[in-house]
Amino acid sequence: MSVAAAAPAHAAGSAYYLDCSQTSSGDGSQSSPWNSLAAVNAVTFNPGDQILIARGTTCKGTLAPQGSGASDAPIVIDAYGTGTKPVIAGGGAADAVTLTNQQYWEIRNLEITNHGATAANRRGVHIVLNDYGTGNHYRLTDLTVHDVNGDAAKDLQGSAGIQFDVLGNSVKTKFNDVVLDGNDIYSVDRSGINMSTSWMCRASTGYEGCTADKANSYYPWTGWVVQNNTVHDIGGDGIVMQYTQNGLAQNNVAYDTSARPYESNAAIWVWNADNVTFQYNEAYNTHKLPDNGDGQAWDADYGTDGTLYQYNYSHDNAGGMAMFCGCGPLSGAVTTNATFRYNISQNDGAQVLRNYGVNNGWFYNNTVYEPAGSTADILQLGDSQITIANNIIVNNGSGGYDYNGTTFTNNIMAGSNTANIPPGQITADPQLANPGSGGTGLGTVSGYQLTAGSPAIGAGIVIPNNGGHDYWGNTVPSVCPPDIGADQYSTPNDASCSGTNGSRTG
Repeated sequence: MSVAAAAPAHAAGSAYYLDCSQTSSGDGSQSSPWNSLAAVNAVTFNPGDQILIARGTTCKGTLAPQGSGASDAPIVIDAYGTGTKPVIAGGGAADAVTLTNQQYWEIRNLEITNHGATAANRRGVHIVLNDYGTGNHYRLTDLTVHDVNGDAAKDLQGSAGIQFDVLGNSVKTKFNDVVLDGNDIYSVDRSGINMSTSWMCRASTGYEGCTADKANSYYPWTGWVVQNNTVHDIGGDGIVMQYTQNGLAQNNVAYDTSARPYESNAAIWVWNADNVTFQYNEAYNTHKLPDNGDGQAWDADYGTDGTLYQYNYSHDNAGGMAMFCGCGPLSGAVTTNATFRYNISQNDGAQVLRNYGVNNGWFYNNTVYEPAGSTADILQLGDSQITIANNIIVNNGSGGYDYNGTTFTNNIMAGSNTANIPPGQITADPQLANPGSGGTGLGTVSGYQLTAGSPAIGAGIVIPNNGGHDYWGNTVPSVCPPDIGADQYSTPNDASCSGTNGSRTG
């Protein structure tokens, strides 16, 4: 099989075609396409170029094109023709698709596999910067990444479906303007979507893994959005947002994660990052194997400040709903200003809310339901600065409440098991529409809305900066007392603190 030589200099904005079903390699035109990944990898592409791969074909090996785009002219890899997505089959290579010290790339509509004879350090998609400075503009869209049998490596160059890495020790380096949108990642070890950097050291992690010369070298990544992705059958973590500043993870689904013995893992979580928002995500069937100390849907882990989880739905996670974890292995590690609000939890196991320490933590206006037969402890709380307010917790199982030094106010703690709840809480039936009826999907939880006459209506305390709306998008008052739980049923008027407590108006 012949391989085309490196193409000569060409005009920006050219389209190049790859069809691996062809018996001979052409010049990269649509009428005479290349027929191997080696032909593509031999070319340094220019801003605005497109690499178009024929649908219904399989290309074996690693796709590693060269060159960088520009801010107004990224380089695009996409599919052409009709039929199924083109397949890049790594066949057990270190990476099936990779870019190194390149920027302004968009990769779309590919199916990517990378299965070797035995488990090893490998990835589906691997984006790397090494002593580069700032790498800008990366888009991974509508990729299907599956059957990557990686090893247990989690940090720098860890095994994953999609992995971003910053390497090197000479030039402070970061990623900026990254969007991962609409990808389906499954049957992958170790992580679904993950990232790591050699510029990670700061006091809030207790300088974990840091040498003296790298202390306070933290260099956060900016402009990160991870949205509309589905990760499932993942050996370890589902989606991790690390080293990001003001990052956003929304409309993602993670299920059947932590499925292999890779120690502590969770579904969608954050470590060593600031002001990351998680919203409209769903996590279910997160496993908790004997070596896994976590297994939750959500986790605001140590080295974080300003983490926000809102409008998420978790169910049937073996390790529980959420964790505050100021639990670094070294002294000085801390979680600060973490908030969980307007989330719904159904039949989450172990400890529904687990706290290993947080400074200024908030858990408010969540709705938690444990059915009969559940053995999950509702709360496992240490001595930390956390306020638990305006929540509905219905516990029909046998698990209890373990709390210490925590502020509880205006919560409904009901169900068949109300033993040992904090004093002063409401124990009346919250009169939810149909608790326990939630299925798969964010829109299946209408059973956790309030009904007329609920003791939750108007019984909450005002919490500043409450986000402005509930799980269903109803306006939450900022002056008048809100309803308890994830549903704002009533419609009070903040201008006069008067309004209806009757039927929903919108």
